[in-house]
Amino acid sequence: MKRIYNYLIISTLSILLIACGSKENASRPQTGYLTVFGDDSCHCISYDDTPIFSTDNTNASLFYNDIAAVQDRDGKWGYINRKGERKLSTTYQQATVYSEGLAWVIKQGDMPGAINEKGDIKISLRDKYAVRVFMEGRAAIAIVKKKQVLWGFINKNGNEIIKPEYKTVSDYRLGLAAVQNIEGKWGYINLNGECVIPCQYEKAFSFNDNGLAIVKNDNRYHLINREGSIVQTHAYDEMIPDGLWARVRIENQWGWCNEKGQTVVSPQFTDSRAYGNADLAPVKIRGKWGYIDRSGKVVIKRQFTEAYPFIDNCAAVKTGTVWGFIDTKGCFTVNPQYDYISQDYLYQALGLGCSMSTLQIK
Repeated sequence: MKRIYNYLIISTLSILLIACGSKENASRPQTGYLTVFGDDSCHCISYDDTPIFSTDNTNASLFYNDIAAVQDRDGKWGYINRKGERKLSTTYQQATVYSEGLAWVIKQGDMPGAINEKGDIKISLRDKYAVRVFMEGRAAIAIVKKKQVLWGFINKNGNEIIKPEYKTVSDYRLGLAAVQNIEGKWGYINLNGECVIPCQYEKAFSFNDNGLAIVKNDNRYHLINREGSIVQTHAYDEMIPDGLWARVRIENQWGWCNEKGQTVVSPQFTDSRAYGNADLAPVKIRGKWGYIDRSGKVVIKRQFTEAYPFIDNCAAVKTGTVWGFIDTKGCFTVNPQYDYISQDYLYQALGLGCSMSTLQIK
């Protein structure tokens, strides 16, 4: 009997993803392994379906710093190395992946703490509601004050660098973090917490590698630079960053515009997912998923129940009720046979970063 995958969806993370959109700045995994589940086991396989190792875990992240977080059948978390060997035993109630040499964990009856790769506690937290992994030397932390969740940041010494006073924050990327103030407006702060772009937007995304960010104000989308000056204004109903491009929606149809705001794939699809760094993107046409190239031409016909963006010329697809992987020609490199794919892999494919980067403290 196929097991139902108990996804680790944390409410604070969900709120962040809805408000901020793509988390381009989240931890980057080490690729080369595919983490899949079937036959009541977790399997790490190569891109051509060669077995690497199997475990009896029910949940697993991808590898970060050669370490993956895994969950056993009792719901406890630990860590394994790239050979599948136990690195830290499954003794934690909750655990994040490693980022910048530290992971957040909670043991039964203990305070949450940041541990190094040996399992030594380097930071302990008191009276916190949630914490995220370190990015650019800062970890977002949340407290509850007057029944409201407020976010700030600490450094690697555990010192509060930015007071928890924001409704939501993104992780840092290129020295800036998007923050939402109590009034619900978005702006940007630097690593010292100084407000460099005032909180004035309805929505704000992280800056891309060209130093530009998509923001929304007065029901219009704008492209701004790091000084907050508007570079372009667009009339799309919705814009979501996709590398240097953006996915765009007009009414109920999806397409893409380039970094100059020019439409490169006209909105014509009922749903879409990112190109990312690939030359193909999944699109939904009449209830089935296929893939288009960057000119908008369908190159892999609509046939899948689900289809995810390419990572290293490999994409996860679902046919009926089982999962497999295809190459850029649409040929199966891993035949559809698995019950589910690591949620962390799917998050990374979607550009949402790591699915196990937040610890909610109960």
